[in-house]
Amino acid sequence: MSSLKLRRSPRHLALAPVLAGLMAASGLALADAGVAVTAAASVADDARVALAPAAMLPTSETAVGQVSLVIGDAQVLRRDGRSETLRRGAPIVVGDRVQTGSNGHVHVRFIDNGVVSVRPQSVLQVQSYHYDARNPAVNEVRLRLEQGATRSISGAATEVDKSRFRLNTPIAAIGVRGTDFIVRSDDRGVQATVADGAIVVSPLSGECLAGALGPCAGDAVQVLSAGMGHLVAEVRPGEGRTRLVPAANTLLAASPGKADEGAHARAQGEPLTYAVNDRAAADLLTIAKVALSDPDPNRPSDLSAQMVWGRWGTVADPVDRVGVPESLAMQGRHYTGIGDSQLGLYLYRADQTRPGGLFPNDLSATVDFRLTRGSASFERGGLVEGARIDGHTLRIDFARRTFATGLELSSPSGGAAVLRAAGQVNSNGSFAVRDAEQVVAGAIAVDGREAGYLFERSAAGGLFKGRTLWGAEGGY
Repeated sequence: MSSLKLRRSPRHLALAPVLAGLMAASGLALADAGVAVTAAASVADDARVALAPAAMLPTSETAVGQVSLVIGDAQVLRRDGRSETLRRGAPIVVGDRVQTGSNGHVHVRFIDNGVVSVRPQSVLQVQSYHYDARNPAVNEVRLRLEQGATRSISGAATEVDKSRFRLNTPIAAIGVRGTDFIVRSDDRGVQATVADGAIVVSPLSGECLAGALGPCAGDAVQVLSAGMGHLVAEVRPGEGRTRLVPAANTLLAASPGKADEGAHARAQGEPLTYAVNDRAAADLLTIAKVALSDPDPNRPSDLSAQMVWGRWGTVADPVDRVGVPESLAMQGRHYTGIGDSQLGLYLYRADQTRPGGLFPNDLSATVDFRLTRGSASFERGGLVEGARIDGHTLRIDFARRTFATGLELSSPSGGAAVLRAAGQVNSNGSFAVRDAEQVVAGAIAVDGREAGYLFERSAAGGLFKGRTLWGAEGGY
């Protein structure tokens, strides 16, 4: 959720001011305000980086990205062998290994606005990252998924020349002809699926070396594109070829397409600050069960409403149908600063810039809200499946400027889980809280009659994720 704040256009400069301040505070150098950032580690043919012992990261070490979201248990193993618990805003440098536990989930945004999502029980290493906007021919992005699952959305470093990217696993190499894909690696092999563009998948061999860059070639290679339907590229241990297999049994994500970067300039807003979840207040709520007569909440946002979820792509995700094309969501509305850049969903609100206080002066009631739209999924490793919202409650005390909410969630693999969150509503109508198990971040309409939020809840070694829209019950 905190991955929402950074604009994606112009891509080669958007992250520089944010990272510059972060690195100055952390004693790490950021080169030339994002115009040319160079960092590389020697990569042997087995794709392992040689780690040089050191007492600490040198002050000349260049940060190539920052952690924009952390859920659950997650660490970074630095090049000198130190292990640190990951926090939002932590710098990422070449040689770092990002490691997540059974309930861990990490988003990293790089200096060229590339993004990776490291999913539960995964290890991803940044082996090299060189970005020079003036000289794309020398750009280089090299990642290694040692285990688990990751989603990669390419940044500006490989826009001009996609042969400057490589993601390796212990048995396979992946090059890109597109920008958005998901990979899972475990003892059974490697599986990859594409949300946008195309990837080239090959088993590692004498003809496809881990130390090389870009896609491999040869008879063992398969090209998988987003337009090929529900197929997955698969490499099994001991096999010298790549298969294309139906995705029906893999449960890899069918993700929305990438944004048209030049379509608009999304307002950045202020960075979202998360407060500690007031679980005691949330526990006082009674969660209303969903009735059989209630309409399916997983349907497109109402374009006549104040609060609307806009999505990057033009094609709806079958797991999440709440979002509408962002060009429609923007009409008469402004970006709230709440969104998920991994899913390409952003919350828009009407009359964002009204003068004076956000809410009417006479609004001091405690208001109960009903769920009008909502979708949920469950993710664990490379598994992504639809989830149900079986119960829901949202209460806002406008006099005290507090909120409390609860959701009952379930899925075949995730079982049942309950999300409970409470905290303060900020002066701009936003709210954001988290604890070790859950995150909620949202906003309220300027007249106090609608609201929406994103959520994540750890359960069964994975994460329930989703987004909601709410309307006030009755009048006030």
